[in-house]
Amino acid sequence: MADTELVELLKALLGREVELFCRRLDPLWHDIAHVVSAIERNHWRAVFFGGTLRSLLMSRLVHGRPGRPRDVDIVIQGPPLEILRELFGRLISRETRFGGFHLHDSEWEFDVWPLERTWGIVQDRIANPDFSNLPNTTFLNIEAAAIDIWPGTDGERQIYSGDDQFFKAIIDRVVDVNRIENPFPELCVVRSLILVSELDFCIGRRLARYVATHGPAISETELESVQHRHYGEVRVPSAILREWIKSVTASVDGHSKGCIRLPIAPRHTEIAQDQYPYEFLRTVQRWKQRRINPR
Repeated sequence: MADTELVELLKALLGREVELFCRRLDPLWHDIAHVVSAIERNHWRAVFFGGTLRSLLMSRLVHGRPGRPRDVDIVIQGPPLEILRELFGRLISRETRFGGFHLHDSEWEFDVWPLERTWGIVQDRIANPDFSNLPNTTFLNIEAAAIDIWPGTDGERQIYSGDDQFFKAIIDRVVDVNRIENPFPELCVVRSLILVSELDFCIGRRLARYVATHGPAISETELESVQHRHYGEVRVPSAILREWIKSVTASVDGHSKGCIRLPIAPRHTEIAQDQYPYEFLRTVQRWKQRRINPR
């Protein structure tokens, strides 16, 4: 099956997963429900973005169950920051480094920000941005996608994925750099390595060179403090992260061809590398059939 057909199947699957996710969120949003209603009432458009979509899709493909993102990234087009600050009020736990808000509601964490304050859009000086600009702003290919929170009049949610590298990353199982400019290289290195290990994917050549360039200079203390700031905990000890950085750097220095795998044991709970294409096909085809012939 050609990649283009697989991409279309994945898009259909993502649309279904977002639909299910919204159904799950609806009775759980509690305090945030009136805010969501206000956004709809004012005809402000909004999308789920980045890691939220990766979590939803990979949970279904790998584990066969609905995803539970660590946090939910929402980008809104329309209201200025001051209006959002007034709307979200006491739900705001802190303001983010990129000009948005981190919200806490019940058991859910949200990062919400206005479209025009997205770091990459600000850097590119895009005067009138729209959601199609978002895929160009992410550091990693596997986060370069957004999808409408609310379906259109035809019942479908529009997907914004640029050249579809988000879906191709999942098909190829390769995490790579999308936009190399980023104000936090230490975070990019640490987060990329942890993500690659959790997904059991390979590291692409651009990301490998980025890790080899910035990784060796990160101190042991910083390897863990970056995790505290981003995850609220240390997910991977600094000694292991240092081993991964050395391994990737050695592969780059040795002019290794192809993508690079981290020196970690394979996860028996996940689909083995040689079985992945077949399981992948079965999953997306099964969901395609459900979409065509719903029960």
